[in-house]
Amino acid sequence: MRMNIKDFSLDKTLSAGQTFSWFKSDDKWVRLVGHPIAVTQTDSSTLGIEGASEQEVRRLLGLNDDIERINNEIDKDDFISEAIKKSAGLRVVEDGIWPSTLSFVLSIQSNINLIKKRIQTLSRIYGERIEVHGKEMYTFPGPKDISNRPGLLSEAKLGFRSKFVLAAAKHFSEANMDSKMGEEEIVKHLLSIHGIGPKVLDCVMLYGLHKLSYFPIDVWIERALKEKYSNIIGGLKSYKKINEKMREYFGEFAGYAQLYIYDSFRRKPTS
Repeated sequence: MRMNIKDFSLDKTLSAGQTFSWFKSDDKWVRLVGHPIAVTQTDSSTLGIEGASEQEVRRLLGLNDDIERINNEIDKDDFISEAIKKSAGLRVVEDGIWPSTLSFVLSIQSNINLIKKRIQTLSRIYGERIEVHGKEMYTFPGPKDISNRPGLLSEAKLGFRSKFVLAAAKHFSEANMDSKMGEEEIVKHLLSIHGIGPKVLDCVMLYGLHKLSYFPIDVWIERALKEKYSNIIGGLKSYKKINEKMREYFGEFAGYAQLYIYDSFRRKPTS
């Protein structure tokens, strides 16, 4: 099936460090959460889709967002204005509450490549082996897959993150957590899980549930804020207070500003 798009880059969106449930296989981006999905960008105005409806792909890739309105709303200064231009084609994804939670628990003291490797390792250990386009692949591990066989976690060599992964898997399994819960309830559940603090919470709410007012602050964003937004954050030190200031500054679409800043600053040449 083919789908028309506008001002969208599949590669930029899925390699921007906001999702780890998609991976590149030849010219296709494949997602093995629930059921296999493959998406290809054939040109600037078309996506090829296998295994999903247009409606599902639009939701997963943030293609229902009014990007022109969003960009106009957050265009508050010269730096973000330039970041918007540099990151043209990016969308905030909706990765799902469990895939996002597992991914960002694994992100603690880590980087994009290591997170990808850990997800692949967990998929091989806990996922189901399937064949997609003649290639052997493994489905994304579910919380019950992990919580029912905790002894296998040692094979993944996750270090201190193992206890966080297991705590999240057990909580999701026992509480039957899903995205249909209210936002307040989800926040309460997530913060009760060992290993999940404000930053991981903000990542899950933004990238997992597409709550666009959230503004995660990792080391890249922290550097950017100190360099470009010292007039706003001043001498503030606490995550909570800095987060509140930036959400107040950028408004209801602060999450898009966060993604653009992250993308722009991460690609910034080092001197």
